[in-house]
Amino acid sequence: MPARTARRHETPANPWIIVGILAATTLIYSAVFRAGFLEFDDPDNVLDNYSIRAFNLANLRHFFTTPLQFMYTPVVSLSYAVDYHLGKLDPTVYHATNLVLHLCNVVLVFLFCRALTRRLFTAYFVTIAFAIHPANVDAVAWISTRSTLLATAFSLGTLLAYLRYTRRGRWPYLVLSVLLFVLAVLSKSTAVAIVLCLPVLDWCRKRSWRWQLVLEKLPFAAVALAGGLLTLHFRIDTDALYRYNVFDRIIVACSAVVAYLIRLIVPYPLAFAYAYPPKHGTFLPWYLYLSPLVLGAIVFLLYRTKISRKLLLFGLVFFASNIALSQSVLLVDNYKSNRYTYLPYLGLFLILAALVRRVVQPSAGRLPQARGRLPQARGWLPQARGRLAQARGWLAPGGRAWPALLTAVALVFTVITVNRTIMWVRPVRVLDNSIKHEPGVPFVYNSRGMTEYKAGDYPAALRDFAQTIRLDPQFALAYYYRGVIKSAQGDYSGAVTDFDTVVSLTPTFSYAYNERGKAELALKEYDSALADLSEAVASDSYFVDAYLHRGEVYAALGRYPEAISDYDRAVELYPDYPDTYNYRGLARMSTGDTQGAVADFDTAIRLSPRYAEAYFNRGDAHLAMHDITDACTDWRAAQSYGYTDAVPSLDASCRS
Repeated sequence: MPARTARRHETPANPWIIVGILAATTLIYSAVFRAGFLEFDDPDNVLDNYSIRAFNLANLRHFFTTPLQFMYTPVVSLSYAVDYHLGKLDPTVYHATNLVLHLCNVVLVFLFCRALTRRLFTAYFVTIAFAIHPANVDAVAWISTRSTLLATAFSLGTLLAYLRYTRRGRWPYLVLSVLLFVLAVLSKSTAVAIVLCLPVLDWCRKRSWRWQLVLEKLPFAAVALAGGLLTLHFRIDTDALYRYNVFDRIIVACSAVVAYLIRLIVPYPLAFAYAYPPKHGTFLPWYLYLSPLVLGAIVFLLYRTKISRKLLLFGLVFFASNIALSQSVLLVDNYKSNRYTYLPYLGLFLILAALVRRVVQPSAGRLPQARGRLPQARGWLPQARGRLAQARGWLAPGGRAWPALLTAVALVFTVITVNRTIMWVRPVRVLDNSIKHEPGVPFVYNSRGMTEYKAGDYPAALRDFAQTIRLDPQFALAYYYRGVIKSAQGDYSGAVTDFDTVVSLTPTFSYAYNERGKAELALKEYDSALADLSEAVASDSYFVDAYLHRGEVYAALGRYPEAISDYDRAVELYPDYPDTYNYRGLARMSTGDTQGAVADFDTAIRLSPRYAEAYFNRGDAHLAMHDITDACTDWRAAQSYGYTDAVPSLDASCRS
């Protein structure tokens, strides 16, 4: 912004207003403290992610060398590890961290808008809009969107430090900006788009052209290039329903942007996910081809509004650059998803604030011009003149109706946000609501099926998995969980058939190899089971369940040292799982290490005091050590907890 304009409008900010915004935001989002995990991405990111369960060099190395859900996000993994350290798997801790990050972002939004525009009205307007807009709920309430929250915080920090550098010209601010940009990219790869906003900031700050402007962007460009290459390496398209060509993708992306623009003003109804537009033959639905024309018309109308050209350009570039990358990859949950507007909407909020400011705080000089035109109508309709004068007082720029109207809009948005946040208390309601408004999204049915499966409602889960497969016959996760249910019901051959389908569709899906190996183990097909479980641990060195069951296969084959090695690794990764100690104890007994076996059974019982099988096995170990008294005590405990296999041992050795 021009320096003299900035000085004319610069007034001190009232910190209590920001405190009030933060307090209101906390109250609006307070329901998230009672929310749980969503059965989509949360299991992979947190529940089943054993790498976050300890701070050590091996895990830190894993964070920085292994993608999380096909994304290179080591900072996100670190944040999950901190949450696990604070609250294990209590979802309240993870939701609290998300909310704290959102509150931090609210403050950063205010500081950035204040630094950029030097207008308190604009800064307050954008901050309130960012804090309460209903489209932001999914980004705050879903634990797996931690990457969005972290990337936003570091991206805003990058821009703030860069603005400070442009004002003061001191290189430490530039270094700080680059370091924050690195953290943003390590949080989420789409943060690379921030580099496109830096030249626009130079233009807004009226920095004259010189080679220094190019040189100072080189570190940012290098970080963005590295982040882009990592993204291309790890990220893949997963949409298999429609084969879009390049032109189709452009039209689909434009239609998503139009939807985002509408949702900016009318954020209802909202869904967790949106169905990609179908392609019938050669063409998409005809109305989608109007999307580029609609976008062009909107940009033209904005250009004609006479708001600051610098602010308009920055807002459009910021929105377009940050939203484009999210729509460039055809993932099952990408199209028009609300969470992708969390940061990009900031650019549109700036433009909207400038438009609203023209009617709420009109500049001096425009109103006298408008008043000068009114007398021309006096000779026409005196009665209408009085009514127009009254309307002018309320609805004209600067009229008293505008603050009330803005307050009403804020209240409506707040109610929508609160209602949507309350849905997240039971995440299955988010899925139900999404299906109600967008019934054609396969993965939402699959996620609801996963929730029903974990609740033990197998019939409902199977119905949702069947619907998923009807909508997308190549949706691998539906076959996977259907196979898991078949295994739980004892249909191991049917389960293997479903897992075969999963592996054919997704050859790198380690969980499918693990579950197929477990089913083959139950069928006593040990060679096949060993091959599948070995493939699982080769794909994921933190796969506790695969180590545990491969240990069972080794034990069944009589390869006890290898079984013990796998159990050791499982204990290292998850030291609180009693089954591992029980199975390792059995393997140690088979190698003659009876004392080691008793120690393992002791640990299993300590972790699970009603673990009947561990009592029985410890009784056998005591018998091998010729301690009949303790053996009988353990067998009786096993019998009391329902382990009927203990009865023959009791009859043979303990009935006198």
